[in-house]
Amino acid sequence: MVKNRKALDCFSMAQEDLEDAYSSFSNRRYATSVFHAELASQKAVKALITALGFEPGKTHRPTVVLEALISGGLVSLEKHLMEKIDKIVSYTIVLEDQGTTPKYRWETVDRIIKPSEIYSKEISDTLLKNSKKVVELVKSILREIDC
Repeated sequence: MVKNRKALDCFSMAQEDLEDAYSSFSNRRYATSVFHAELASQKAVKALITALGFEPGKTHRPTVVLEALISGGLVSLEKHLMEKIDKIVSYTIVLEDQGTTPKYRWETVDRIIKPSEIYSKEISDTLLKNSKKVVELVKSILREIDC
């Protein structure tokens, strides 16, 4: 089915972004690592939405779309799959909340704070682990719904 091919393509892009996140992390480019971790999670969630038969749209907050589908009664899976989706949403929201910070900066009245000043090794590592968990959970759901 076309929706499955598109879902798998999107998931493949999520995996590539996760690899880029790990590569950046190993090169001590922590802000770049967070940026790619965020992209990986967003694309993984979009892959899930697509696999469920919906269009995720162009958004940096696909969890909003997924939660709307669930609250609207359009997505209803077995209990263990819905529990996985709850975890996916929780992990992804933390990454989505980073917004443009890892890509651009924080700006104050007095100065511009570079992303490299914001994201330490520890923060990046935590966010990278969130993203890895999202990708793993989405992969397990895609297998179970036979995508």
